[in-house]
Amino acid sequence: MNEATPKQSSQAKWNQANPKAMWAHSAVRSALRRKLIVRGCCEVCGAEEVDAHHDDYDRPLDVSWLCRLHHRAIHKKARAA
Repeated sequence: MNEATPKQSSQAKWNQANPKAMWAHSAVRSALRRKLIVRGCCEVCGAEEVDAHHDDYDRPLDVSWLCRLHHRAIHKKARAA
């Protein structure tokens, strides 16, 4: 019997390929829950709904707060470089 292996989602593949990023994201979630850091507004436009952006995954709590639009723009610019 030939069992088909389930396909991994693109997110699961990214998670598996980027363990340091996953660790940093987890550290931010934990620090927010424990109130060690406070979510800010977007550093570009001031929007209140923000994501944490890491410039360096070795410094997991050193983040910039960016709205989804500006966060995606930074990653798009980095991929183009």
